[in-house]
Amino acid sequence: MIYTIENEFLKAQIAQLGATLCRLIDKESGIDLVLGFDDEDGYRKNPGPNLGATIGRNANRIGEAKFSLGGKTYQLSVNDNMNQLHGGVNGFAFKTWEVREVRPDSITLSYFSRDGEEGFPGNLTTQVTYRLEKDSLIFSFSGQSDADTLFNITNHSYFTLGEEDILNDELYISTDRYAPVDEYSLTKDEVKEVGDTPYDFTSFTRLGTNLSKLERGIDNNYVWEDFGDKLMASFRNEKLQLNVYSDLPDMHVYTAYYLGGEQGKYGKTYKPYDGLALECQYFPNGINYGEKYLLPILRKGETMSHYIRYEIKTAGKE
Repeated sequence: MIYTIENEFLKAQIAQLGATLCRLIDKESGIDLVLGFDDEDGYRKNPGPNLGATIGRNANRIGEAKFSLGGKTYQLSVNDNMNQLHGGVNGFAFKTWEVREVRPDSITLSYFSRDGEEGFPGNLTTQVTYRLEKDSLIFSFSGQSDADTLFNITNHSYFTLGEEDILNDELYISTDRYAPVDEYSLTKDEVKEVGDTPYDFTSFTRLGTNLSKLERGIDNNYVWEDFGDKLMASFRNEKLQLNVYSDLPDMHVYTAYYLGGEQGKYGKTYKPYDGLALECQYFPNGINYGEKYLLPILRKGETMSHYIRYEIKTAGKE
């Protein structure tokens, strides 16, 4: 089932399947800022891109689909070459979440993941809330487990500012550090400076300018490694500006190179570079790289919580 929430500025639709953000409409311009499908059946038929879904238990890739925690090694399900991607074969994006509360401007959903699901330890309860506050959509989540486990949630929306694609839109990212990936798109244990590379968005830069220098676009983690409230990215054109704030330590940027052929909303057939994913999360595969990175370890009996805030402004307005 799909639920609608709205306020004076924004209207959003959220599906139980995957706790998915299906629509995010700016009322002033009428622009829907996220790619997606008309109904839940569209998401079932097109699971690959994870359009708008809540990702878990672990966003991004875990190398060789295994990790060690508390002296024990856990073998996870494999769904991306030899690695695990976005929580496994049937991750949170493919589960029907329970609706806990619906208000005019918010919805809260939960999912119970049993011990051993996709190889992860612990019985985990996850709660996600989408809440509209003035010109922002706030995506917040929390989790509790009866055993130490990984808990690295994100929202996987592909953003659009109402144009045919994102190539003429501009992107700003507030860090000058990023992580390269290997041939299988697994994030390496390496942090580089973006200067003099196509990954440099430390000032507003036309996406097409930098993407023309890359064979398969951007699919990389940008590095802050702190839990502070911060502006991580701004995405703009002449119509709208989307600002992304979070207390998560990093953000994976994906320019949707592998989109292709999905029949989306409004009769559009999706293609590469039709959307921009700004996935705030922990350092991908950081659990296998040691304590040099902030790790998404949820301890038994404790609660972990984070948020992502998507602020939508008419271009040129403060």
